Amino acid sequence: MARMKQPFDVTGTIGKISIYKVRGSDEPVVRTKGGPTKRMVKTRKSFAATRRNNSEFGGRARMTSQVMEILRSMKYLGDYNLAGPLNSLFIPIQAMDIESEHGQRNIELTKNPGLLEGFNLNRRTPFSTIITNSPEYTLSKETLTATVTFPALIPGVNFFPAGNFSSYKLMAILGVIENVFYHPGGYGNAAGNQHLDGDYVFKSSDWITITPQSQPIELECNFRLSREELLEQKGKNNYSCLLAIGIAFGAMDRGQVEMVKYVGGGKILAMG
Repeated sequence: MARMKQPFDVTGTIGKISIYKVRGSDEPVVRTKGGPTKRMVKTRKSFAATRRNNSEFGGRARMTSQVMEILRSMKYLGDYNLAGPLNSLFIPIQAMDIESEHGQRNIELTKNPGLLEGFNLNRRTPFSTIITNSPEYTLSKETLTATVTFPALIPGVNFFPAGNFSSYKLMAILGVIENVFYHPGGYGNAAGNQHLDGDYVFKSSDWITITPQSQPIELECNFRLSREELLEQKGKNNYSCLLAIGIAFGAMDRGQVEMVKYVGGGKILAMG
């Protein structure tokens, strides 16, 4: 893979070369076509290690898809593709399974959920560069509840808006992530279900006009399910709780505040 710089700012296909762009990078990405066929990878002994690696990558992808679904309400805050970096974060979790064979190792996030804490949705404007005082929070895996208290914001002191916008909105998400296990039919949850939704609760403030000083804002997230009902669905100790926060910025459009895409900041604040 290579990257082309200006002035060769082109995309498309030239012979066996594909040129395209990805969000989060200003430079085109260049790849060459070719390589082994799917049949070769599936059948040849020389690709046995590749098959094992692909299998485990698929397991991590199941875990990643849950996190992506939970963060869906904040996806327009992100300024790069989150899937690859998230998938990589689960490699050390998968490596903690020393009992299963390579190619069949489980991803039990409950063994070390803290690895996700601090994960940023933004590279240009991380959340902590916009709101420099860390919000206070509570998170209970037992009651499936969370609260986040954002501090009073003072522009130029603890609040540095990402651009010249008039309004902002604060957000919080509480989500449930299931452990992922290997089964003969493919990776899934403890019961073998491969369709993992990533249950979550999303809360946000109203649009707030940027002023010399705001009031503290508290957001509360509560699951409708009781812990007993969730345990019946997920299985005891087979889930982790994720608490994410974000700030979006808005601009006036025809008399209404509209969110500006890919501007703002978000991160995973805590895990439980």
